[in-house]
Amino acid sequence: MKHNLILIITLFFAGTATGAEPIDSLLTHLDERISECLDDATRLDEGYELIQQALSLKGVEDSRLYPVMRFHEGTYYMGKGDVNHWKQNRLQLLQELPFEGWEEMSISVPQELGLICRREGKIDSALFYYDEALQEARRQGDLEWLAAISANVGLLHYNMSHFKEAEQYLQQGLEYVRQVDDPYTELCLLQTNGAVKVTLDKLQEAEPLLQEAYQMATEAESPDWQLRCLTTMMPMYDKLGLPDSSLACQQRGDALLPLLPQQGITAIGFITARANHFYDTGQWAQAVSDFETVVANAAGGVKTAAIFERMARSYAQLNRWQEAFCYMDSARIEADTLASERLTAQMAEFNARYQTMEKDLQIARLQTQRLWTAIAAIAILLLVAVFSVYYRMRRQRREAQMRIGTLEEERSRIAKELHDGLCNDMLALEMRMQGDGAAQFSDQLNTLRQQARQLSHRLMPPEFTHLSIHFLLRQLMTLTQDNTRLNVHYEAQPDDESLWRQLPPAVSHEVYRIVQELTSNIVKGATATHLSVSLQQTAPGHYRLTIIDDGQPETSMPDNSHDGLGHRTQQDRIVSLGAHLNTYRQDGENHFELEFNA
Repeated sequence: MKHNLILIITLFFAGTATGAEPIDSLLTHLDERISECLDDATRLDEGYELIQQALSLKGVEDSRLYPVMRFHEGTYYMGKGDVNHWKQNRLQLLQELPFEGWEEMSISVPQELGLICRREGKIDSALFYYDEALQEARRQGDLEWLAAISANVGLLHYNMSHFKEAEQYLQQGLEYVRQVDDPYTELCLLQTNGAVKVTLDKLQEAEPLLQEAYQMATEAESPDWQLRCLTTMMPMYDKLGLPDSSLACQQRGDALLPLLPQQGITAIGFITARANHFYDTGQWAQAVSDFETVVANAAGGVKTAAIFERMARSYAQLNRWQEAFCYMDSARIEADTLASERLTAQMAEFNARYQTMEKDLQIARLQTQRLWTAIAAIAILLLVAVFSVYYRMRRQRREAQMRIGTLEEERSRIAKELHDGLCNDMLALEMRMQGDGAAQFSDQLNTLRQQARQLSHRLMPPEFTHLSIHFLLRQLMTLTQDNTRLNVHYEAQPDDESLWRQLPPAVSHEVYRIVQELTSNIVKGATATHLSVSLQQTAPGHYRLTIIDDGQPETSMPDNSHDGLGHRTQQDRIVSLGAHLNTYRQDGENHFELEFNA
């Protein structure tokens, strides 16, 4: 550390004495040292100190390496597991892209935001950012990034049980990675692609992929990836009716298991597969033992309902009815609505046998249940009375929100249909046409696909927990300026991104939709030449939205026919916000002013 600081001071004063500008050469040296530190988990704090020293240098913001230092800062947060600061860093960089000379950030920044949203369970936003990264990687022709992002998107679909979509992206990623030297990504794609094909019962296609992946993992001396491959190969050979091959996979996995953390995802995945193998082959005691291990170390992604059901059935085969009843009850609670009736019936069977052995305990349970039923009935009556009063007071606002909710669900459905269906179908057709030599039609199809993709994003914008209303309105106005003949002006006061990000997402969403609808009306009217949109904070917690255009009032204002869908939807949004609307025409211009609170 001391050596680093002395080096900075020495270079700085050496540059000053000669009249040279040392900042770029100094940051280049620091970039190398920081990269070394961030690649070593034990030196992360040393790297962070160097980053802060770099960012504190005079004139650093004018250097071409300034974005790199800020990117390093986010990478430090990622390494430390500080997701909030990592996310904020990448969101800020996203708004400032692209950086001249650092085009790769235009891929890596949205790609990392996709990873973050995936960890947070915000699937739509993850897919949105992944798509942005894929589009930029295609534009730059970067095959390594195309392979890596395709792998991430495929894994995301796989974890959501969207197996056909997962297979498509993983196969695409495998084609990309075969053209570059990236063994780790290739191994990941081979193993995951094989796992998807096993799930889809494409066993003949899965086997060579998994065999190749296992061979690569063995040559790399990676017990983690060897065990991942064996975890998938074991059920594959069970389905193929090759018990000897399945047993060989189990025995190899048993030998590798002690080399890995017993509570890690890879180990738990193998134990789960082994438990299912024991269950399918009627080895009930071994299945119970493995299932208990899985449940005791359960992490996100473990399908507990299915595991609890299999545990219950295994205990039933061992005539341990009390455990069978308890685990079937747990399965019923975890299961979805469609499966609950079947599980409840099975639970009743186990419960009946358990009752014959525990009559006294059942009597006590029934007495307790009656007491709690009486208490619950009284509580429900009180709640109904309170709720009735509350409902009458808030009914108008709730009805408006429900109507808007229905509209938003339909928007979301259409957006997903466009994005996941039409856009992907056109992409496949475009790739086929390129292969057939019909380049002129391919270009037209690509343009059409981009238009459909833009419409999808317009119908379903990213969540406001990720982006502020200020950022998205600015983006909307830029698109309006680029795609229409309108002269568009947008401003926000104050122009502070962090302040607008504090606005509740529900409020931001309704304001965005109001602006989107009015802008659409103005564009469709085709009589306006200029459009001005401003967003102001008039006082803490109080805001004003102003929209001004010079079109004819009958085309620029919300539908004048009071039974029109646009008018009703706008009124519902205004009511749901508890906002005050003032519209008027002055000096040949239409004014729309909305006062609302956070």
